Amino acid sequence: MKKQTDHIQVKIDLVKAMLTHVPFDGWSFEALEQGAIDIDFEQEKNIDVRMDIYRDLFKNGSIDFIDVFSEMIDLEVKNNYQLIDPKPERVPEKVKTIILMRLSLCQKYKEAVRSSLPLTALPKNSKKSVNILYRTCNSIWRMIGDKSTDFSFYTKRFSLAAVYSSTLLFWLNDISSDQEETSLFLDRRLNDISKIPNLKKPFSFIKKVSDNVNKTKSTLKIKSVFDVLKKLNQIKNSSFS
Repeated sequence: MKKQTDHIQVKIDLVKAMLTHVPFDGWSFEALEQGAIDIDFEQEKNIDVRMDIYRDLFKNGSIDFIDVFSEMIDLEVKNNYQLIDPKPERVPEKVKTIILMRLSLCQKYKEAVRSSLPLTALPKNSKKSVNILYRTCNSIWRMIGDKSTDFSFYTKRFSLAAVYSSTLLFWLNDISSDQEETSLFLDRRLNDISKIPNLKKPFSFIKKVSDNVNKTKSTLKIKSVFDVLKKLNQIKNSSFS
């Protein structure tokens, strides 16, 4: 168990170190090696041995780097949210606070996040990409205090996946100060989702939400990784109220 824990920490340390190199070298082993040099990781060994170590730690390459990075941010958001006192009272405000907190933490890694999207959109990475998004959405709901175990457990997470994904895409091109435009965009998406239970034809409204995501993708000329949005067609009821 200790060895496994040690490996997890090594992976975190390496991914943290590589982040400043990702904008130049992409989510690659070259960027990882540059980060490893920065923190003097296994520098007594030759490059071939180090590369073997890297490939053993990150068997799936770039998607594993992105997975570790996303989980790092999830944990940092959780720790930071716990320090907020008082916390927002209503669920929509809680969701907004957490999402904006996450994007704020990602601000200095914005180009790394941008370059991750084409990789997570690759068919070979689709399963892991969906798992990464699910983990983030599940973590947000758990922070809020959601303890649902029925059908709403899934609808809440799929709904949040739509909100978070479209907001992330918008944020990538937001040049306003203090994420002001992103905050307004997020307000509109949360308002869309909150209306779903009150509609006589929820599926038509879900299509509208999905169309909003597609419009955002087209406007920003960014290919979305989040194929999980297709699952929104399965949603019958959802609420952030």
